[in-house]
Amino acid sequence: MSIDIGAIVRTGYERTVTRNGLLFAAMLFGISVLDAMFSVGVAERTMSFGEMGPGGTAPVSDLAGGAPPISLGLSAVIATPVSLLLGLVSIVITIAAIRTFVTDETEALPREYFTEDLLWPVINLIVGGIVFGIAVAIGFSLLVIPGLFLLVSLFLWGVFVAVEGDSFIEGFRRSWGLTGGRRLRLFALGIVVIFVALVVSVAFAVPAAVLPGIVGFLLEQVGSALIGVFTLAAVAETYTRLRAASAPGEPDTVVE
Repeated sequence: MSIDIGAIVRTGYERTVTRNGLLFAAMLFGISVLDAMFSVGVAERTMSFGEMGPGGTAPVSDLAGGAPPISLGLSAVIATPVSLLLGLVSIVITIAAIRTFVTDETEALPREYFTEDLLWPVINLIVGGIVFGIAVAIGFSLLVIPGLFLLVSLFLWGVFVAVEGDSFIEGFRRSWGLTGGRRLRLFALGIVVIFVALVVSVAFAVPAAVLPGIVGFLLEQVGSALIGVFTLAAVAETYTRLRAASAPGEPDTVVE
C-alpha cells in the first residue's frame, strides 16, 4: 500500500484543530509554561563576571537572556524534581494523545487513556527513548544515512508501546517490520511534516520576537504545543494506515 502523504498531513491537521487536539495542545502548553516557571534560576545556572575575573559583577545570563522570562528563579534543589515530575506528566499526555489519535474519537477524552496500564508504557518510553536516541545518534555519526535509515525504520516504536503495550524492544521490531518496503515514502513524509512544523514555528516566532518578553515567550509555547500535537497525530495516522494494510496474520490492535 502506497503512503498517501497528503492525506496523512491533512488528517494530522484536522485532528489537531478538533476539540481533543486543542485540549492536548493546551496540556502541552501548560507543561511547557510550568517547566519554564520552575526552571533553575539565573544565579544557579551561571557565574557572574566578578567570579570570572575583574570587570564587573553582573550575571552572564542577565546579559544573554539565559533564563525564561517567567522563571521563578528557583534553586536546582527545588527546580530539578519539579522538572522531572513535569517530564513524567508530559509522557502520560503523549501516551493519551497517541491512544486517542489512533481512534476516531475527536470530542471526548476517555479517562482510561490517561490512567490504565500506564507504568509499563512510561518505563518503556523512557528507556526506549534513550536507546533509540543513542542508536540514531550513532547512525548519524556513520555518514548520516544509517541514522536516517534507523529513524525512518523505527519511528513507530512508541505507538506500539503506548497503544499495544509492547516493550520498546518489541516496538522496535514491529516498527521495523511495518515500515519495510515503504521507507523512502516515509522519509518523504517526514520531510513534509518537518516542513509544516517549521512553517508553523516561524509563523509564531516572528510575532513573538517583537512582542514583550513574557507575551512573546507564551506565544512561542503555543506554537510549540500545536506542532507537538500535529506531529503526534500524523504519526498515529501513519501507524493506523500501515496497520490496516498489514498482513492478515498480524491483527490490528487499537485502544478500545
